Amino acid sequence: MLRTPRLFLALAPAAAFALFAGCFGSTSSDPCVDYCDYLCTCHEGEAEYDCNQCRAEYSASSPALQDECETELVALQEQDATNNEGCFDEEGDTAL
Repeated sequence: MLRTPRLFLALAPAAAFALFAGCFGSTSSDPCVDYCDYLCTCHEGEAEYDCNQCRAEYSASSPALQDECETELVALQEQDATNNEGCFDEEGDTAL
């Protein structure tokens, strides 16, 4: 009987995130635009995410804000990957 190695099972979530995050990539040169685009597209209509507030808050993105946006985007994508949420089309590919 074949047994699945524990290391494989332990690394599977990290591998799924890497694949998920790699599919999105950065679509602009401004991490704040990328973060708000992801939030507005992938979490549209969800009460805990406010697209207009995101765009207003990060419209004048200084270098410090860009670092924050990049961190927020990665954290949201990790959360979505962990929860099997986010933007996917009918084939299971990312919709962004």
